[in-house]
Amino acid sequence: MPKTSSSLKSLFAQWISSYNNQQTIFTTNGATIFCQVCDRNIPCTKKSQVTQHVHTAVHKNGLKRKLNTSSKQLFLSEATLNENNLNDFNKHLCLALVAANIPWYKMQVPQLRTFLEKYTGKHIPDESALRKNYLEPCYHNTLTKIKTEIGENNIWFAVDETTDTNGRYVANLLVGILKSNTPTRPFLLTCKVLEKTNHSTVARFINDGLKLLWPLGGNDEKVLVMLSDAAPYMTKTGDTLKVFYPNLIHVTCVAHMMNRVAEKVREMFPNVNKLISNLKKVFLKAPYHVQVYKEILPNVPLPPEPVLTRWGTWLEAAVFNCDNFECLKKVIDKLSEEKSSVSIQKCKNILHLQSVKNDLIFIKTNFLQIVTTIKSLEKSNTPLVDIINIIENTFTQLEQIPGEKGEVVKTKILQLQQKNKGYKFLKNIGQVLSGNNTVQLPENYSPIMVADLQYSPVTSVDVERSFSIYKNILTNRRTTMTPEHIEQYILKTTGYSLTEYSSEYVKHMLSPENVH
Repeated sequence: MPKTSSSLKSLFAQWISSYNNQQTIFTTNGATIFCQVCDRNIPCTKKSQVTQHVHTAVHKNGLKRKLNTSSKQLFLSEATLNENNLNDFNKHLCLALVAANIPWYKMQVPQLRTFLEKYTGKHIPDESALRKNYLEPCYHNTLTKIKTEIGENNIWFAVDETTDTNGRYVANLLVGILKSNTPTRPFLLTCKVLEKTNHSTVARFINDGLKLLWPLGGNDEKVLVMLSDAAPYMTKTGDTLKVFYPNLIHVTCVAHMMNRVAEKVREMFPNVNKLISNLKKVFLKAPYHVQVYKEILPNVPLPPEPVLTRWGTWLEAAVFNCDNFECLKKVIDKLSEEKSSVSIQKCKNILHLQSVKNDLIFIKTNFLQIVTTIKSLEKSNTPLVDIINIIENTFTQLEQIPGEKGEVVKTKILQLQQKNKGYKFLKNIGQVLSGNNTVQLPENYSPIMVADLQYSPVTSVDVERSFSIYKNILTNRRTTMTPEHIEQYILKTTGYSLTEYSSEYVKHMLSPENVH
């Protein structure tokens, strides 16, 4: 006759009683025996296996540490197992390492292990024990917190994809609550590797992600806003999802839209673009050039190094060159006397063109507002009405630019607005929220849904920031993490920890400067 749970518990209690005379070394729940010294379960079917464990070097060293520590409370309730059979110390160690983005292999450094064991009185687990036993429960705990906070509220979501250091297509899905009376923070809900990027794979990824929030379904009408870039497959994804989510408004990121205008400006001024590109080459990894620059312009920073994927940085570089045009000319002339670099000669020739000087003046006079607007859009928690006013005021100023170049910009803005149908819909929502009672909205949008859109975002900046954290985790020297562990790791780092932790690391990684 097989032994029942109660008889096993009684049998286990007899086996461990001789070791628990003075202090609790072993505990049992009737199914397994747990060693509090080694912080792990002991698989056993006979008493000799317990005896064998007691005589291992790991157990002896752990017991010696426990006896040497001055705190006798380490063996009491502090070290007991929680309901999931997880050791509290290991769980909190796992959370701390993930939040601080400390690679787990650092725990194998002998000096660090000795230090931690000496001053905590705890056995420091192996990295494989944390990965196998603690990361997934911490992930599910974070996911449960997100689900609890979102509840039955109306939501928005943002989706985007990138290519990681291993060449894989990685998609991130962020969700946020829509409330009429207060702004809310976004949560990273899921991070998956896609076989390829097209509308069907992205739509499936979004559906699977939203099922994590509401496994039983029935909340499709609560999904109100989708944010993405303006890629054709994302536009097709939005059209596909509207079949499943009847109230969905697909808005292509307005910050991307502003950057598209800035890109058009860059195309219209090829000589200015050549100047900015070659100035970057002149001072890149050139200490002597920097030294000459500092001697001539001791109080002026080096020219900005624009990155095309960082919104507005090209315009910032153009404005800098306009403000310091004559000074830059002196530096380049000085360098050209001593060096015959191709980039220096190109800069010299361009700086002596009157047309380039005039172009820089025109750019600063008419397009500086784009940079200011992009920075305003990167901020979170701005009411929808204020965001729309900022965008519309910028468009109005750009459409008033005179001449042929002004017509080109005006045409570009008109094209972008026509493609972004979701933004046009949110403009109508903004008019209703501003008190315009003549705007007609679809009948399926109830008053409470419209009111909840008061703090609706119009940019996908937050999902871009989550990629910055992803790429910081999966560096070139840390490429062996599986996609499942990466998702669990990054979700714990950014999914809920934006409020749970306030480390300088998280604040730095989520700053606008680290977008892209």
